[in-house]
Amino acid sequence: MKLKTLIVTLLIVFASCNSTKTPISNTENTIVNSGNSTAIIGIEGMACQEGCADTIQASLLQLDGVEKATISFEKAQGVVIFNAEKISADSILKTITNTKVKDYVYTIKDIEIKK
Repeated sequence: MKLKTLIVTLLIVFASCNSTKTPISNTENTIVNSGNSTAIIGIEGMACQEGCADTIQASLLQLDGVEKATISFEKAQGVVIFNAEKISADSILKTITNTKVKDYVYTIKDIEIKK
């Protein structure tokens, strides 16, 4: 487990050197590359951590290809580490916006993909 955490941390550090800001209108393109990518996603519409953010996080962790997901109500942001060969950024965004908690509607404010 410590080795996996170390590997993921190293991937994030090395991947941060190649960052691109993707406007929402271009997220329909499937991101294809080898290895993991990190998506930093601005999320609007969450009302609390325990209900909204934790439910979105649980939904993301069920997806094949999502290695790690951390959703923060306080920051109105999610950080998702995923294998772009198994899942697209668009599928991740759709999972967030399709997650249902009461009548809350979640929208994507912005997304940054680091390869």
